[in-house]
Amino acid sequence: MEVAGTLIDTAYDYLRNQLIIGEVLPGTMLSENELALQLGMSRTPVRLAISRLESEGVVQSLKKRGVLVKSISWQESSELAEVILAMQFYATAIIEREGFKELDQLRAIYARQLAATEQEDYVAYIQHSMEFTTCFVSVLRNRSMLEALDKHQSKTMLFGIMNYRMTPHAPHFSATPHNGSILKALENNDCEALKNVLFAFSSRIREGRSFY
Repeated sequence: MEVAGTLIDTAYDYLRNQLIIGEVLPGTMLSENELALQLGMSRTPVRLAISRLESEGVVQSLKKRGVLVKSISWQESSELAEVILAMQFYATAIIEREGFKELDQLRAIYARQLAATEQEDYVAYIQHSMEFTTCFVSVLRNRSMLEALDKHQSKTMLFGIMNYRMTPHAPHFSATPHNGSILKALENNDCEALKNVLFAFSSRIREGRSFY
C-alpha cells in the first residue's frame, strides 16, 4: 500500500508540475496510457493521481477520449479568492482582540515574495503569496479552516500560473502591493487600515480586475 501511495504521489506531483511550468496548458487532452509509459508505472496510480487533480477541478476525465485539462474559469477563481478573503476578515477580527504574533515570519515571507516579483519569477511569487496568506490567517488556530484554505490556495495557485502562462504580457504580480499593505497595517497595529485593504481587494475581485 505504501509503494502504491508513493507511485500515486509521484504521478500527481509530475502532472501538477507539468501544469505549473506551462508544459501542459488548458485544452490539452492527456492519455492515461501515455502518462503511464512516460512515468514507467501502471495505469492505476496514474488514474488515481488524475482523480486527485479532478477533485481539485483542474482536469476532467472524458469517457473513451482521455483527460482534458480544464480551461480557467474566472468566475470560479474569483469565488475561491472571496472564500480566502472571508478567512482573512475573520483573522482580522481575531487580531483586533488578541494581536498578531507572527510579524517576523510574515516580514520574511514578504521579502521573498518581493524578491520573486522583482525577478519576475511568477511561480515563486505566487507560492510566497500563498505562504503569506497562510501565515496571516494562522491566528484562526482552526485546523479544518486551515486545511480548507490549503486546498483553495492550491487550486488558486494552479489557476494563477496557468493564467500567467496564457497571458504573459498582461499585468500580473498584483498580490505583492496588496500583501505589502497588509504587512504595513499589521506593523502599525491598525486593524481599520487592514480592513480597508481587504475591502479594496474585495472590490477588485467584484469589478473583475486581475488579482493574480
